Amino acid sequence: MTLPPETPLWWYLLALGMASVLIGIAKSGFGGGFGLLAVPLVATALPVDRALGTWLGILIFADLFAIWQHRHHRSWRHLRWLCYGAVPGILVGTAVIWQFRQIGGLTVALNLVVGTVCILFVLLQCYRLLGGRVPSIGSGPTGGAGSGLVAGVVSTLAHSAGPVISIYLLEQRLPKHLLVGTMVSYFFLMNWAKVPSYIGLGLIQRQNLVEAMLWMPVVPLGSLLGMWVLHRVQQRPFTLIMYLGAVIAGSRMIYKGVIEIL
Repeated sequence: MTLPPETPLWWYLLALGMASVLIGIAKSGFGGGFGLLAVPLVATALPVDRALGTWLGILIFADLFAIWQHRHHRSWRHLRWLCYGAVPGILVGTAVIWQFRQIGGLTVALNLVVGTVCILFVLLQCYRLLGGRVPSIGSGPTGGAGSGLVAGVVSTLAHSAGPVISIYLLEQRLPKHLLVGTMVSYFFLMNWAKVPSYIGLGLIQRQNLVEAMLWMPVVPLGSLLGMWVLHRVQQRPFTLIMYLGAVIAGSRMIYKGVIEIL
């Protein structure tokens, strides 16, 4: 395993360790939006294309715990609609990455896209936390498929589609256990569906798999930490701190992309 010349070992260990813990916390049910911080945080230590491939492996591992925990709770009707949209969404996201790779601007494009998506979704989440209302998506098949389509594109490009699915499922007025179980099931299926595209694009290679396996044991520790803080820390201030970190990391990615263009 080789590190980029500009990345010191201590920062690599800290960034990926923190990101793995945050994913575990998010999967525990405390602060589901923490996933927004993970990819830009990892991208401070690794090239963004390598970060995406490595992080997909860790997400799939984390999904295995979540899908087992919520194995009896999901709304198949809503899950089916979301998946109808996810498939073309993944294909669109794959086509975008392929196009930028063909013209030689993949790293710049991913830095700009991932950083921008991260900041926009943090702003959206903060707006909702402060009592703002987002436009209604709709409760029928069209709203579900449309949400799945957008989530498929964003997830393929940035692994940051949680807010899209959260907004859609919250409008369906599902009981909490069904809402969480449906969301977990959707991302479990979608993350696996992204694997062929990532392999074809060269985003998943042997180095990614080794890297992901090294950090997988940290995810359950984050899950245990999430369960511990769930009963001891108020979620809103903790979440806002995490969102601030996501904005800083996302801004850094945008800065790197702009500098490379200039």
